[in-house]
Formats: sequence, C-alpha cells, structure tokens
Amino acid sequence: MLNFLNPVLLFGLAGLAIPIAIHLVNRQRAVPLRFSSIRFIKRTTLQQKNRRSLTDLLLLLLRVAFLAAVIGALAGPLWEANSEGMPAIGETSETVVFVVDASSSLSGWGGWEEAVPAFRTRLAAFADDAAVGLVVFGNRVLAEVAPTRNRSEVENTFLTIYPEQTEGVPALGIKRAVELLGAAPGRRIVVLSDFQLSTWQSDLLPDIDSDTRIEFLEVGNFDQPNFSILSVDSFASREGGTRIIARVKNDSMESAEIPVRLQARGIELEEVVAFSPGQVQPVAFSVAEESGVDARIYLPEDTYLEDNEYRLWMGPSPSINVVVVIPIEAEPEKLEEADFVSKALSVEILGGSNQYFVSGSDASVDIGALIGKIDALYLAGSIPYLNEEQMGDLQRFLEAGGVVFVSPGKMAAKQHQKLRENGLSAVTFVGRSKSAAELGVPYHVGWINPDSNLGKLFDEEAAVDLYQMGIHRYTRFRAGEGAEVLLKSEEGDPLFLRERIGKGTLLTSAWPWDARSSDLPLRFSFLPLLRESLAEAIGEKEGTIRLHCGDLLSPAYIPEDASPSDSDYYLLTAEPNVFVLNNRPFEVNVSRAESLSQRVIMSDLRAQLFQNGKAVSSPETVRTLNSNTYSLWPYFLLVAVLFYLMETVLSGYVDTRSSNEAHA
Repeated sequence: MLNFLNPVLLFGLAGLAIPIAIHLVNRQRAVPLRFSSIRFIKRTTLQQKNRRSLTDLLLLLLRVAFLAAVIGALAGPLWEANSEGMPAIGETSETVVFVVDASSSLSGWGGWEEAVPAFRTRLAAFADDAAVGLVVFGNRVLAEVAPTRNRSEVENTFLTIYPEQTEGVPALGIKRAVELLGAAPGRRIVVLSDFQLSTWQSDLLPDIDSDTRIEFLEVGNFDQPNFSILSVDSFASREGGTRIIARVKNDSMESAEIPVRLQARGIELEEVVAFSPGQVQPVAFSVAEESGVDARIYLPEDTYLEDNEYRLWMGPSPSINVVVVIPIEAEPEKLEEADFVSKALSVEILGGSNQYFVSGSDASVDIGALIGKIDALYLAGSIPYLNEEQMGDLQRFLEAGGVVFVSPGKMAAKQHQKLRENGLSAVTFVGRSKSAAELGVPYHVGWINPDSNLGKLFDEEAAVDLYQMGIHRYTRFRAGEGAEVLLKSEEGDPLFLRERIGKGTLLTSAWPWDARSSDLPLRFSFLPLLRESLAEAIGEKEGTIRLHCGDLLSPAYIPEDASPSDSDYYLLTAEPNVFVLNNRPFEVNVSRAESLSQRVIMSDLRAQLFQNGKAVSSPETVRTLNSNTYSLWPYFLLVAVLFYLMETVLSGYVDTRSSNEAHA
C-alpha cells in the first residue's frame, strides 16, 4: 500500500500547470519575411505540423513528469506491505503514554492552569482506536494508567492530581512510560511539563529508541516576576540571642521593594528591602530568644508560592574550631600572619552560616590532644619545627577528617621534605621565585581552577580582585600525583593546592598570607578565599539536618525496627516542617531547585533522549517505520533525473530542428 510521510506536499502537484503555461507561451510563431517581389514564389503547404505538434507534446509531458516525480520524492513515499499481525499505517492505532510533570514548580507561573486544558485538548486529538496511557511524576511516580481505549479512566486519573511540594525527577516518568509502551506499534510519548532547567538537565534521563516518537507540551510562563527565599542560616550572636540570615532573590527584570518577615513564638519582625533586577541579597534578623525555637520567614504572595516561605530551627549552627600554630621563637614575624588569619576567621559575615572560633599556639602544640576537638590547623611555617611524635599525630588528625593549612616560612624546602617523608604530601620543592623588588613588578594569580569551590566562588566579576592581588615572592614547587591545583601564577606555577589524606584535607600555599608577602590581606578577596577554602574542606558539620519535601528519613535517625516509608515518619517530610527526632532538629522545605525560572533548551533535551538512537527530526510529521515499510523517495528522485535528461536532449533536438527549418 502506497503512503506518504508528508502528504500535504502533494498539493504541490497543482504547480504542474506551470510547464503547460510555459509551453503555450513559447509555442513557435510564424516570422514574416519581406521580399521585393513574390511573383516567382510558388504557393505551397508545410507538412511538418503534425510531427512538430507530436514532438512538442512529448516535451510537455516530460516536463510535467519531472515536476511530478520531484514533488513525489519530497512527499516521502512509502510502500507498506501488510503482514500477519501487522496492519498497514492508517489501519494501526497509536499507543500513546502521557508523561505529566506534577513537581512543585508546576503550581507556579500558571503552569497547572495551562496543563489541564492542554492535556484535555491533546487527549481528544488522538484517534478513537488509539490506546492511551498516563504517567504522573514528582520525586516518584505519583499515578499511572496502562495504555487503554478508556479515555475517561485516563482523564479522571489526571484530574485527581495536583502538583506536590516535591522536586521533579523526570527520568522516573520517562522510564516508566517506556516500560508501559513496550514493543507496541506506533509508540508515542507526550511530555507535559514546564521543562525547568534545574530538573530536566539530568544525566539520569533514559535513552529512547528511534521507533518511538516524542513530543513536548510546554506550559507555564517563566517571564512572570517571582521572589524566592533561597536559604536561611541561624547562629548564636556574639551580643547574645540568635542571628538569622535569609538570602532572598528578585527573579525578575524590574526593581522592587518588598517586606521580608520573621515569625517565631509570638515574635513578628519585618525588614523592607529594595531589590535590583535579578539581585540576591541577605536579609538579617536579630532575635533575643534562646535557641531551640522553630520559626518561619516569609514573603508576600507572588506567581510561585512554595518558595515564599522557609521553615527553620533557630538553634545555632555548630562552630568551626581552628588552631593557628606559629614558631614564635624561631620566626616571630609569623605573628603578623596569625593576626590576619585570626581576624579574618573570627569576623561575622552577613549571610554566613558557620562561625569560626580561633585560638593560637606555638610549635610545641599537642596535636594528639586536639584530635576530635578541633576542625582545622593553620600551620604558618611550623612544619619544620614539629618533632616525629607531632608529625605522627598530624597524620592521625588528617586521617580522622581534619583540615591542615600549610604556609611556608624560612625553611620551605625542609617543610616539603618533611611532609613527603611522612607520607603526607606528594609536593616537591623546586626553589623560590625572584622577589618582586628584583623584577620591578609583583607576581599575580593567572588561573583559578573552574571546577573547584574557589572557581565557583570567584566568578568573572569577583575574580578581578583576586587577579589584581600582588605577590612579592613565592615558593616554587611541583604538584605531585593526586594534588588538585586551585590557583596558578601567570607563569603557570602552582600557588595553592589541595591534597586528600585519609578523610582529611591538606591545603598548601606557596606564599605566607601576611601583608609582607602579598597584599592579599588588604584585599576584599582575602576573607572569602580563606574561609571558603576551609569551609569546603570541612564540609557541613552535624547540626540541624535539612531535608527537601518528599525526602525519606535516613534509617540512622529512626528506630531499628522502623522503616523510613512508615506513615509516621513519611508524613514528617511530606510538607514544610520543623521537628525534633531523637534530640536532633530537622528542617523540611521545598527544594529551591524548583525556583529556577529557566527552561531547558528543547533541542538539547531531544538530542539527549535519543543519544543512542537516531532521533526523528520532526515528530509532528514523521511516522514510525516498521520492518515491512520501504521508502520509495530514492526511486522517485531517480525517475525525476531520467525525465530531466530526456527533456534536455529532446529540447535540444527541437531547437536544432527549428533553426534548420528557419534557414531552409
């Protein structure tokens, strides 16, 4: 049976009137010749008329046939042979599965209001004999209907669903749809979603075979303005009470001024804040209240309600304890470095979560007694002055998860040698650079590792200050195997690197962090560079446990005979909530990944879904081909070429003959 992939192009056959019109316009006309006398010319009749008419008619047919063959090739002709159990296209109904996104973001930006009519319209458009199924997903499959011809069942199931307060996991919905389709003929997946970049840009999406068609129904308008509370941190204030920092974002192209409110046990506080377009800024509250109070911060209602509230436990985050060690007798100038580091770590940062508590010691420090009590050691040129027992304790401190920050002193070569001999570092000492005084210009940072936490902290604008920092002299060393270089000089030398030792981290700087060695302590980048280096290595300390709505509790926090899916524990995280379980406070909030008002690029998504198969380029116009289907367009194209060659030869013959007759 003959079918066409693009039958609408067959309307182009109406264009066959064009060569007929050209043929009529170009018909040979008699050319009058003037003579002085015609009395010697005998009257006669031309006998070639029939032959010329036959030739001209054949030329016309060839031109019409050429255009018809070209149009037929463009229409995508298919020959489909019927086989047992495999009806031809047009007789086979499709098997369709709707994949519907019911994650939290669909409740905002008008998404669900658009989703309901879009679903009904697309459902009604399928043929009556098409089998239709349904998969609804959030952070799990929320509902499903196997492909059926009972449209009422599918529609009624859809209408019972409303977006949950969970983060969407599209891979689960797509995978389940593929399973429901199986090997059915005419397979099609229809995805209805806002296609939010934060959830759809995922490596977990399954591959779809090229025999399955997929189409996307986009809903929601991300151009609508939205304010969101991205995160909230609380910590004990040095002045007493609790200090709370909320990071709020204006996700719009217009400036606005809104109230940010805190509510806790009868306490109502409000800060009216002005935001520039796209701005994220911290909003601070001070509460003269003891720890252990649950609270909420909330914003006025807007297009997406779920990120306008944040539930929090006002207890303080645990502090990060740091001991700065300097060889006070051998290198008293290190007091300056210790002073800069201590002040940078001790200062309260607006929007910071953990506090740093800093104490100092000389090179005789008992490192073994500090294991389990402190989080980080800042060793300012102290390594060469530690004895073997201290070096052994340092190794145990690192392997237990501690962080050690090492800067060079007078004996930089011995420092690297001692670390290598004790198996704590693979860095090799090379020498010292020339001083900036000798060169006449200081050294500068020339590269920040884009994959590190520093690369994410110092983006293009923030990195300018770090690049402008002048280093007067630095230790040149070669990074060993396993060392992660975080900063490089303009000459390509490593300036700052990280090594993993057991569960801990060794950070090595090529220059002392004082004002004599560089102007870093005087720059804006000093404080975030130091604090972020330590904070990333230490990680999130145990304190308030933060979960997203729909997350299951870890078995470590519930009785041994209980399951995280038991209703008593499952309901604790079903919606925003603050609770205490086994003396541990928990915060549950909607994932802020659902607040991103940016859509994935649909062509990239299609390419990802079909990465192991050949994706059809236009699912609206391309049919699924089965093993009994044969494409005929190459044959149509070959016939068109033959007609063109025949028309060219015959047209040349007609022109030659006409010229000869004219001369005769």
